[in-house]
Amino acid sequence: MRLLIAIWSGKALIALTRMLGRGGTTLPGRVALAIAPGLSFLLARRLKQGTVAVTGTNGKTTTAYLVNGILEKAGYKCIHNQSGSNMSWGVASTLIENCSWRGRMDGDFAVMEVDEGAFPGAVAELRPRGVVLTNIFRDQLDRFGEIDSIQALIKKGLDQIPAGSFQVLNADDPSLASIKNDNNSARWTYGLELELPPDEFDNTGQDLKTCPACSKKLEYTRIYFAHIGHYRCPSCPYRRPDPDVRLTERRVSAEGISRVKLNLPDQALELNVPLLGIYNLYNVLAAVTCARALAIPTAAISAALGKAAPSFGRMERFDKDNKEIIMALIKNPVGANEVLRTILNQPGKITIVVAINDNIADGTDVSWLWDVDFEQLSAVASRFSAVVVTGLRAWDMAVRFKYAGFEPERIMVEDNPGRAIEVALDQTAPGSKLFILPTYTAMLGMRRHLNKMGLGIPYWEES
Repeated sequence: MRLLIAIWSGKALIALTRMLGRGGTTLPGRVALAIAPGLSFLLARRLKQGTVAVTGTNGKTTTAYLVNGILEKAGYKCIHNQSGSNMSWGVASTLIENCSWRGRMDGDFAVMEVDEGAFPGAVAELRPRGVVLTNIFRDQLDRFGEIDSIQALIKKGLDQIPAGSFQVLNADDPSLASIKNDNNSARWTYGLELELPPDEFDNTGQDLKTCPACSKKLEYTRIYFAHIGHYRCPSCPYRRPDPDVRLTERRVSAEGISRVKLNLPDQALELNVPLLGIYNLYNVLAAVTCARALAIPTAAISAALGKAAPSFGRMERFDKDNKEIIMALIKNPVGANEVLRTILNQPGKITIVVAINDNIADGTDVSWLWDVDFEQLSAVASRFSAVVVTGLRAWDMAVRFKYAGFEPERIMVEDNPGRAIEVALDQTAPGSKLFILPTYTAMLGMRRHLNKMGLGIPYWEES
């Protein structure tokens, strides 16, 4: 009876919050878990095929979205927290939304993005069939501190995954590859084997410089970004493991679509990937590796990834009066630097809006902005039609741009995020691009404003 009351309360709150134009991802789950703390465990065990949990600092939303798309193309009905609400209450809200009023689950798989801090608890509740680990970087210093804390949380979660499950991890991240656990789950690894031109290598925001085994300085033969690449320790046997799934070739078309070649354990696979950025190649690798761990046919993988669109707020595209609007979440130095690198690879004039909030979900410590390489933008300042800053910490961002080298008169401060979008659009010429770079809660608000402008639809109405 407690479970049923929790489900009914959650469903009613989801309906009410969405009538009010909100997402319905937090309050329903919080209330339901207060009534029935074991709700997620009880509902998840009713899925026919089980749960896949995706965690890591960057890329978990896109990776979960890609895994979900592959499974659906393979004929499975999936439940997915596509809004990116990835704490325990977000998971609970998603399960409630997709069950009947009597608690029957309407799906085969659940593909759940999970916050790193919530990962141990989510594993205990969901008992996942498999977990996917993307990377570990400094993020939300007020919550996690340095990467050692995140490593410890992920290891605690891995120690709890059920026997017979699998884990998928990024071989190019030494902070992940060094995590060991004693259960009998199968381990799959993925990595890049690309030869990139020297100007495509980027070592900004490197978090891990020493060997996790002996603390000596790691040596790299390739660095794709931050500390992600091919590494070895000169003082002990620690080295990058040979990946089970490798991306060996990439050709980019004029439209920005990548034709990539992957080497799987049993075959080669060529895919079209319509996603921007080197970092998205890792998200593709993670999703493909997870699919192979689940024995999904390569035909379904190719078909799903060839039609993949950017996920919620992650290089998500909108069009307004022949102006392309691209929204890309930023929340830590490494992720922000990769977004900036992708922006600078775009042709023509660009307008940029940076929206910084410091709510709990964003991280209340905004000192990370000083580790982002905004100086690379000021070095080509003539390419920018306008630079607009907004959000709760708009003036902090204005100061950061000033010290990055932008002339103060070129920095437009607009306290109202919706108005900031309109100001930036006015400064954007037809045929040009407007990039919106928000933190998480700023993204939700700005996306609602875009919806009111007739651009896109609320995520819960997307098929």
